[in-house]
Amino acid sequence: MSTKEYKQLGCLDVQPSGGCGFQVRAETEGELMQLVATHAKQCHKLDSIPAEMVSAVKAAIKTVSVAV
Repeated sequence: MSTKEYKQLGCLDVQPSGGCGFQVRAETEGELMQLVATHAKQCHKLDSIPAEMVSAVKAAIKTVSVAV
């Protein structure tokens, strides 16, 4: 089996007291940010992500290795 690296983020990584258990993985940061934006709009009613939150999101992104 081989491993592949993914970008990973969860709402609790950005806002630990928020109570949202959403987690996502994607191959690139760009894909991850698109998925985060969709989640923010659908679940948190944010039409756009404020600049300070974008910075917090990007700082919280982790690179993880997954067995494939």
